[in-house]
Amino acid sequence: MKIVFKLSFLAFVIIQIILSNSVNIEEVVFMLTLLSLSIFREKYISNIWIVGIEAIIIYIAGGYNSLFLLLYAITIYDLIEMSYYLLIIPTVIIGYIHLSINSFLYFLFFIFLSGLFSYVNHGLLEKEKILKQSFDKERKARYELEQVRVKLLESSKEIAHLTEIKERNRIAREIHDNIGHSIAGILLQLQAAEKLFTRNNEKALELLKKSVEGLAETLVHLRETVHNIKPKDNLGIEYIESVIDHFQYCPIDFKHCGDFNRLSQNHMEIIVYNIKEALTNIAKHSKASKVNITIETNEMYTRLLIKDNGIGCNNIKENLGLEGMKHRIRNVGGTISINGQDGFLIVCVIPMDKGGFIGEGANS
Repeated sequence: MKIVFKLSFLAFVIIQIILSNSVNIEEVVFMLTLLSLSIFREKYISNIWIVGIEAIIIYIAGGYNSLFLLLYAITIYDLIEMSYYLLIIPTVIIGYIHLSINSFLYFLFFIFLSGLFSYVNHGLLEKEKILKQSFDKERKARYELEQVRVKLLESSKEIAHLTEIKERNRIAREIHDNIGHSIAGILLQLQAAEKLFTRNNEKALELLKKSVEGLAETLVHLRETVHNIKPKDNLGIEYIESVIDHFQYCPIDFKHCGDFNRLSQNHMEIIVYNIKEALTNIAKHSKASKVNITIETNEMYTRLLIKDNGIGCNNIKENLGLEGMKHRIRNVGGTISINGQDGFLIVCVIPMDKGGFIGEGANS
């Protein structure tokens, strides 16, 4: 925009000089010199010294034709842009001394117009610079936040693993201390009953009766232990269904199959997070009228498919939500595919362990 303004003004002054009288060779040289200098400054280097040289050339050219002094409007533009406001005063004085009243009024008008344009353009450039800096800081902060989120996720996985080991140790202790001791005692009673069966039938029957009662109590205790270990059926699915029920943007066709009790808490949290993030994006951007969500789990992997019939997206820009989905899936050794053709499709595959890497195509 700046170079267009300067060249346009330079062309205007040159045309005025040509129309005012016959142009001599010196004036042509000055025109070409000033034109070349303007292009050089805009393309390669521009500082106060170059502006000073340009001002001197304009002053010398003004001795041949006073209309050249109108080009000081370009000099004023650069002085304001570089914040050398005091240097405007001698420029105006030169115009006042060497120009006629009418030409000086034109001179003042052009200086005002050029200065106003320079001031506004300079302000816009400064605002753009500040906005870019703010954007860079925000992007850096988001990146650092995502790094912290990844570290927190890794820490949560480690804590979950340690908690699982601790729970296993507690269960093993409980089985050993209670059920193991009870079974060992019952075994001794049965062995004693076996030896007494031929010699003291009554005593053997009494020991056998106590063994049966002990086995019954041990079985009850074993059932209670297993019940405490095993989570409630479809607890995660019930929560996902509640999330889907609260989604008011459009209908959702939700299907699931497999035993979700085999899923770890971390895997279930990832699935829930990805569903929530996908539904948020659908409500914001998709213009969809229907969503299909399918969760399939087996001994090898868990597969989550989310598809809407909205407008889709040919050029997918990964926002913070999509980046978070990818980080979570990949941190557990899984894969994620995203396709914006014919609606929006997200396919996530989480192996039951990191050794079982599963590939997944977006069109599956």
